[in-house]
Amino acid sequence: PGKYFRFEEINQLELTHTGGPGKAMVVADITSPKNSNVYLRGDRNKRGPVVARQFLEILSGPSRVPFTEGSGRRELALAIASRTNPLTARVLVNRVWMHHFGAGIVSSLDDFGNMSEKPTHPELLNWLAVQFVETGWSIKNLHRKMLTSQAYRQSANPAMNPQFSMRDDKNPNKVDAGNKYLWRSNLRRLDFESIRDALILLTGKMDAAVGGRPVNITDEPISYRRSIYGYIDREHLSDLQAQFDFSDPDMPNSRRNSTIVPQQALFFMNNPLSVEVARAVAARPEVVGAINDDARITTLYRIMFQRSPKPEESRVAKEFIKKVTGLTSEITPAQTSKADKKKLAKDAPKPIENPAITTKIEGGVMKNLGEKVSRKNPISPWEMLAQAMICSNEFVYLD
Repeated sequence: PGKYFRFEEINQLELTHTGGPGKAMVVADITSPKNSNVYLRGDRNKRGPVVARQFLEILSGPSRVPFTEGSGRRELALAIASRTNPLTARVLVNRVWMHHFGAGIVSSLDDFGNMSEKPTHPELLNWLAVQFVETGWSIKNLHRKMLTSQAYRQSANPAMNPQFSMRDDKNPNKVDAGNKYLWRSNLRRLDFESIRDALILLTGKMDAAVGGRPVNITDEPISYRRSIYGYIDREHLSDLQAQFDFSDPDMPNSRRNSTIVPQQALFFMNNPLSVEVARAVAARPEVVGAINDDARITTLYRIMFQRSPKPEESRVAKEFIKKVTGLTSEITPAQTSKADKKKLAKDAPKPIENPAITTKIEGGVMKNLGEKVSRKNPISPWEMLAQAMICSNEFVYLD
């Protein structure tokens, strides 16, 4: 059959074609579910008594009743997500809090038992859990409550509390240097997907389409789709993702590690996406049309960092431009000649023959279709400044 029926080609087509059917693995009950034995000490060869399918007695009490609907999976889910179960809401609230604040109210995310860490704010955890249940288990409402709080809107800069001096015994830096009680925000680095999405957005080419086929988000040709659509190969995780602490797909991960390695800096310095962003930002009309160097630098800072530059930062930027160009006055973009336009059109990426297929699988690796962006032209001084701003800590940290 394999001679006439091309299984591999069909699988690739279903995975890469926009018309391919969406698939997901599901669990199906058997026709006649039955109760299971207790395995003594976890040994499958030592069977104990048969027990009914029902919820945990320690959480439901002695009055629990066996499940009766099929295998009992739906009844089990309802018992877990019940207002009478004190753990579920608190565990979820704690994890959402961790994603916004960098650390959970209970630091041991996977352990709420006797050996777990005690909550830093037990009353707050209880209140948030009750509010979460009373609002219909709405995660959107929970996000809104946390993001609009005064605690979330604080700065990570300790200098924002000028009322305290380092000699003051009440200085939070001395009383709670680890910020356990949230007197300031925690400085946190963006994860890989957020960094990549920020870069894609700055190119001005982000594909805002919702849904669709997966794409390669680490290699060229560059895909301008959001990182949520990135293809993850469980057996061969991309080196780039591993360098930015991407979670192991084969393991449960409550939170990601955050490490700093030289390869991360090399990505911002040498990756084609970084260069593409620098060119796109420097070519924006508001940057090119600025009246002078000061205005252009201010515009770059507002685009990249959402703030105006400090006087010292503006001075350093102008010195940088002067050093790489030998000029201090503004640089007027040169007019493109007909010959240059013809050459640019020749070097431009060719359109994909079949727009319905944007990726292919080659050698077991998913690759995006299209051509790589031309890197023949040298990077200009203003593009170099934009790329230097991408390489800064401020671009990848939340404060």
